[in-house]
Amino acid sequence: MGVFGQEEWMTHNNPRNQPPAYAFQGHSPAEELLEIARIYHKEAQQLLERAQEALAADRQEEAKLLTHLAIAQRERADEYEKAAREGNGDPIVAEILHHQQSHRKDQTSYTPTYSAPEEELPQSWIDEMKPPPLGPIARALAWIGSWIAP
Repeated sequence: MGVFGQEEWMTHNNPRNQPPAYAFQGHSPAEELLEIARIYHKEAQQLLERAQEALAADRQEEAKLLTHLAIAQRERADEYEKAAREGNGDPIVAEILHHQQSHRKDQTSYTPTYSAPEEELPQSWIDEMKPPPLGPIARALAWIGSWIAP
């Protein structure tokens, strides 16, 4: 087959070219969000069961961690259910947009700390801020450059 046969075989087996393994049974976005919420609820229930097993085996830290994870999964499931009821779409996108809006409200505009004095600066300060005079090489290059440049 050679290289051509290998390339042909690889394109047919590429996961990007195949349909997704999981497809939602529902047809509307609300049904899809409810399905995701159901998955999160199932995961939360499994985590709580494992937390109970850890408590029974006297593994306090593991039980505490699993309980916190289960609570987070339930909260995420509630967000998806709320989004399905309201029809807002993805709750993660809604949360990001909410945070962006709150940051815009809380944002303060930049104000520079330096303000120019009302009176004019002393001449000695102005002289110090002037660039140093050009040396002989720089003047020669500028003179040659004036001939070249139009």
